[in-house]
Amino acid sequence: MAASSRGSWIYVPRPKTFLGLISLQTGTELIALSLVVNKATGAYGLLAIFTAYALSPVQLSLYLSSVFVLAALAFLIPHIRRHTPFHVLALAWLYVVDTVLNAAYVAAFAALWFAAPFHDPEGNAGKEAGPTEGVPDGSDLDGAQQKQVNEGTGGQETAVSMVLVVLFTVAIRIYFSLVVAAFARSVVVVAADAEEEGKGMEDGNPFAVGRVGGEGWKGWLGRKMVAVGRGFWLGGKEDEEWVRESGRKFGGAAE
Repeated sequence: MAASSRGSWIYVPRPKTFLGLISLQTGTELIALSLVVNKATGAYGLLAIFTAYALSPVQLSLYLSSVFVLAALAFLIPHIRRHTPFHVLALAWLYVVDTVLNAAYVAAFAALWFAAPFHDPEGNAGKEAGPTEGVPDGSDLDGAQQKQVNEGTGGQETAVSMVLVVLFTVAIRIYFSLVVAAFARSVVVVAADAEEEGKGMEDGNPFAVGRVGGEGWKGWLGRKMVAVGRGFWLGGKEDEEWVRESGRKFGGAAE
């Protein structure tokens, strides 16, 4: 494989294990199962439709996307142990795209939460509190005014806590995405090498035209998936022997 044809301006971390303890394959299985639980909870939200609960467009799109991802996972997860290049690569892209969409949904819900009247100083709570002129020390605040002051302080603390939780969650999802992508990469590289050894090819892309994996719509989609970040997915000969060794080991175990 020509390393120069697969260079990349952006270096993407390539984990060799999951949490430094277990293999990428096992880590990918655990990550996929955790996503199943997450999406099953989201899909459950669709039941709110039958209770006449009004769902916002953002909520409805989130629940529908959860159903789609859940169906895709049911189809793709069995291929983790089979080391099927197309399906494992599709799983990696599914997780990456879902991570991006999940971050977008979190941002949207946060914006809606902050825009709610409860957090608007001109909203109902602010109007009920009334002016506070003449009571700078707060000693003469009535119940409604004191509640408004407490809620304002609590809202700031809640906002900071939410931001920290969101950042932590996004960081975890990014790491999980890297693990799944690294596993998919090892499967793709090993599949390409196996066919190269058998047919004397040197393209390095298992989805290339003329190869078994390059036939039909799967081959077309496979080429599109590796075209984005080609330098990552197809690897390099010199410093990626561990990918091939681990891929062959688990591939043999799967057989």
